Amino acid sequence: MGTLLLMIIAAGCTRPVHSSSYINLNRLSGWEENTPLKLTFEMTDTIGESELYLMGEIATKRTIENKVGYPIVLTFLAPDSTCYTDTVTLPLHVIQDGKIARTSHGIREIEWPYRKNIYNKIPGIWEVTISKADTLDDYTNLIGLGIRCKQLSYER
Repeated sequence: MGTLLLMIIAAGCTRPVHSSSYINLNRLSGWEENTPLKLTFEMTDTIGESELYLMGEIATKRTIENKVGYPIVLTFLAPDSTCYTDTVTLPLHVIQDGKIARTSHGIREIEWPYRKNIYNKIPGIWEVTISKADTLDDYTNLIGLGIRCKQLSYER
């Protein structure tokens, strides 16, 4: 019985886990409000490697071509109440390789690798708040934002 239990536990730890959270904003007016977006994702693996991706939908017909991206503030709240903050620019022009970005019907979907090689020591449900870093900038082209945690198998 003990051997069977260990085999079940070992098999459960080697499968990749994907957790994501996404907020659809107004398709016509984008992220108009100065209201932060609150998302959650699960990061339970404390042995294997994880990756975090920022996801977004951008109305390309309204996007200014010379704009590089949108500065955003990410505030992470760990299950143990530890808080982490980072400011990044969500890029508009991501190399299109079929996995990172695609455009259809005037909307570009971006999945941007925010952090790789994460070895999480605090398992559970994490919260992330996404805020506008520059409140004077025009964020109306952003029509959706999210985060995805990909927990890789530590046996590759």
